[in-house]
Amino acid sequence: MSRAAAPGGFGVWLLAAGQTTGYATFNFAFAALLVALGDPQHGTQMSRTVLAAGPTAGLILAAVMAPRMGRLVDRGRGALLLRLGPLVGALGLLVASFAEARPALWIAGYLLVGLGQATTQFETCFALLTRRLGPAARGAIVKVTLVAGFSATIAFPLGDLLARHFGWQGAMWALAAIAVCVTVPLNVAGTALIQRRVGREVADPPDPAGKASALRRALADGAFWRLGGLIALIWMNHAMLTTFALPLLAGRGADHGIAVMLAAALGPAQVAGRVMLMLAGDDAPLGPVTLATMAGFVVSSLMLMLGHGVPTLWLLYALAQGGAAGIATILRPLLAAEILGREGFGAIWGALSVAPLMAQALAPVVGALLLTIGGGAVIGACLAMAVVAFALALSLRPRLRG
Repeated sequence: MSRAAAPGGFGVWLLAAGQTTGYATFNFAFAALLVALGDPQHGTQMSRTVLAAGPTAGLILAAVMAPRMGRLVDRGRGALLLRLGPLVGALGLLVASFAEARPALWIAGYLLVGLGQATTQFETCFALLTRRLGPAARGAIVKVTLVAGFSATIAFPLGDLLARHFGWQGAMWALAAIAVCVTVPLNVAGTALIQRRVGREVADPPDPAGKASALRRALADGAFWRLGGLIALIWMNHAMLTTFALPLLAGRGADHGIAVMLAAALGPAQVAGRVMLMLAGDDAPLGPVTLATMAGFVVSSLMLMLGHGVPTLWLLYALAQGGAAGIATILRPLLAAEILGREGFGAIWGALSVAPLMAQALAPVVGALLLTIGGGAVIGACLAMAVVAFALALSLRPRLRG
């Protein structure tokens, strides 16, 4: 089958663009506007701790809602979720923009943002692609994550530009407008084109009477819990090492300019990892790819631990961490489909998605507590997570091709 005739066609690229603008406006808006939000004269009147509580609450809600979103995908509502989710997130940004000195309103706004994230981002998109495209979903997911890897690259300069010209409140209004006027049309057009190619989205048939649901069968399978543990560990590892990259590198002897450069390299390294997987082709065996990716996380933490005053090891940390994280984003739904099957995939994937979302929400808190002990404690914890994740990947190896 030619690339042009591949299932999903151009609709997949439109969804990829929608995911890029969605992550730029919802996930990275807070970090991009943090300086403006905390400005003593022109920012909000809330502390950074209170400000950070908003996105954390949103991610926790997204984790709680993920199984419900997965079940809706199984009922044939995936395209509808992707179309409506950005509207919910945009409403959340608008509500939060009026918070100023009202923490409750700020958190309420970000709870709506979290609901928008649960409804419209990777978890829902990957579930829809896996259900609609079957084995061909692998190539589609690679394309989506490849393009979406540039969301932070867009968000930070755009957020800075908007904040300087319109203030933090005007910037949030503009980001909400992007969600409505750009992300929604991209998702509508993308899902429509996919529907035109592979047929209308339909609900999974109900299980026969007396037969356990697909999710219940998955929960009874020890592989579900091992895979969930692996996903949680690598996402906690990655969130901590990226959130605290600057102080950790400074503790290893890197000056501020070099630390910023290395932290910025994590994003392009993720894209490079995804390109490598795309070039390997859809037939690349998941077993070896998974073990190599988990080994990348181990190598990254090890390089950072050993890298006192050694710039070469700092660079290896950034390349290994970014590359492994980029590939791991793609592997998550592929591993779930191969190990646990595609029947009732939306519900199964939604349940598994709780792990990375909770890890992202809790990583800043856990990392900050460890950082009070020292940077070595953070790096040591991340290395331990990576080693355990590699061991879990080994235990899942018999269930994987290749």
